[in-house]
Amino acid sequence: MALFNAVRRYLVPANDAAESTGGDGKADGIVVVGDGNTPRTAALFAFRMRGWKCYSVDPAMEKDSSEVRSQLVGPNSNALLALNDCDIMRDLQRSKGWTDVANLVVVRNKIENVRISLRRAVVVLVHAHVTLAQALSAVQAEQVVGVITMPCCNWYSRQETLFARGPDLVYDDFSVLSDHRELRLWVGGDGGDVDTSHADLSLTSSVMKGCVRKELIANDDRHSASAPRASTGVDDSKRRRESVLTFLDDVLDEQSRLTDSNGEQEEQTMGSSLPTAVASHLPMETHVLVLDWSPRHPAARGLLRDGYTNVYSISADENEPLTMTESETKNVERLRLKLHKCSVRDDTESGSEAEEEMIQLEACGHLVLESSVTMPTNEGEEEEQIRVSFEAGGGPAPPLECVLDAGFLFRGFRGRAKKNTAFFRRLCRTLDQCLTACNGGVAAGRSAALICLTPSKQWRRKEFLAHAELGYDVRSLIAVRQQAPDTPVYVYCCHKRLSVSAGLPELHDPTQNVRDNAIARCDAMEKELAGRQRELSGQFVTVDSPAAWITTAKAQEQAESSTFVQVTGEITRIRRFSNGMAFVSLALSGGSVDDQLVQVFLQRETLHWSPLTFAAVGGLLRKGDKLVALGYVARNARGHSMVQAEALALERNGAFEAYD
Repeated sequence: MALFNAVRRYLVPANDAAESTGGDGKADGIVVVGDGNTPRTAALFAFRMRGWKCYSVDPAMEKDSSEVRSQLVGPNSNALLALNDCDIMRDLQRSKGWTDVANLVVVRNKIENVRISLRRAVVVLVHAHVTLAQALSAVQAEQVVGVITMPCCNWYSRQETLFARGPDLVYDDFSVLSDHRELRLWVGGDGGDVDTSHADLSLTSSVMKGCVRKELIANDDRHSASAPRASTGVDDSKRRRESVLTFLDDVLDEQSRLTDSNGEQEEQTMGSSLPTAVASHLPMETHVLVLDWSPRHPAARGLLRDGYTNVYSISADENEPLTMTESETKNVERLRLKLHKCSVRDDTESGSEAEEEMIQLEACGHLVLESSVTMPTNEGEEEEQIRVSFEAGGGPAPPLECVLDAGFLFRGFRGRAKKNTAFFRRLCRTLDQCLTACNGGVAAGRSAALICLTPSKQWRRKEFLAHAELGYDVRSLIAVRQQAPDTPVYVYCCHKRLSVSAGLPELHDPTQNVRDNAIARCDAMEKELAGRQRELSGQFVTVDSPAAWITTAKAQEQAESSTFVQVTGEITRIRRFSNGMAFVSLALSGGSVDDQLVQVFLQRETLHWSPLTFAAVGGLLRKGDKLVALGYVARNARGHSMVQAEALALERNGAFEAYD
């Protein structure tokens, strides 16, 4: 009721007469995201605002009563009821038959997989675990009247701004029996500047009793309220935004200030695990950039002891520290790192004091990292663009092939946001750019492109090193330390995947997301089906029941020519083969559990599809979807009747849906 009062009070007053359909056939609609397992909020809007079409979107939505009763149709309904008596009766009691409400549409799906076309739209988020951008991207409307959200859990910060604009009104409604009772309201939602001077955003109305106005403090304002900030300088930028360049500068600075005791402990932690862990993934001739946490370079020393001769390290350039240039629209950073080649000193003597001097660092150039961050102008996070180049120091660039991280990244994340997986991946991409700047993009061959030694076993997950955007084939090892066998070191050897050139699939637009591509593919299938129906001029049999299929199959046995049929049923099983074939089992409507399923044979050559199209359609088919197949009756290898499909269409798809 709180959300309905907000819409009526501030967005759609009672005297606003909505049109059921506009001149182009589009309706005015209210989209409720995260409505729960029953369409309680959307149903309230549907009954109180008859001129508006109301959509209730939630993947956890229950089946309505008509869908539940359809399970009890057929000769075995009594047996089915006995088997599932508790579940079915509970669903019947809970369901209120909301399909009978004319202006209510229930969508059992994620909002990211849905596209809704409207004339005017109001978007309402009820404790929804999505961002405002995700919700708005599913709504294609000529005008967005307004957006209201009631955030919960850890989604408060993700629903603070709409197109970089804060809410026009924020208040607590104590009629909501929940701790998460804060409502945020935006008048208009099309982006750009919105004039709200004419809007009455007061809480003086009688329906707004029990509401207390609040003031939303942005993240930067919260920070400034809790601690004073310097007006300019590098430290101020580091507090406001963590970038890859500031991360590297901080870690290298902290590394240079470590004591000898810290270095010895680090060497015991990582150095003893190095030789056996990386030997099979790092050929002896590999040019390796070693990122040591300790200034004693334990990992580099370990490689040199094992016979590696092309070992390199980096350090900060004291003459050119990190520089920053800020403006209202862009932040630019520049970091210059020294690149050294490590070797064993010829005059090394025995003894602990000489042991520290066994590494000789020979300067061989600089790695120059430049970062630019454009301030976001709409919903979403700012993206850091990084460019890495090599400045020669009198010789050619060393052909670096691998980065060996010996605890550098792990120790650098101490005290920082460890759960920011996107930032972690950006760091890995920057390290890969360092290799490319030196080797010109030549593949690393048998060597791994990145080897990480870390106490964290989380990095092997798909959010970190195994993420698709990094393109790594991650192989995990465990190296047990002799000093502490209960706390192993995890070794992740990341090899670059070989890129396979392939043509783009049909109907693929790089600017579209997965949902729009899938909907476009479904539309193309419907057009192909309609075209094939016109070619046959209605000379096909419509099979809509098991009895009709049995009759058609028997008639085909005596027919001299092929019999074309169109079958419609629910997918119960899919068997895919790699040679461009697939079998789909359909349960026809009106049948029972004992009725024989109809087998539909999909063959790429018969459907006139390319391999990419066949794979794309195969990815759309799911168990439970309703499929329409048009083709001719044929026989399989066992002599059973089946449908050789010539055209397909998804009448109901559980993954991606479009509403017009």
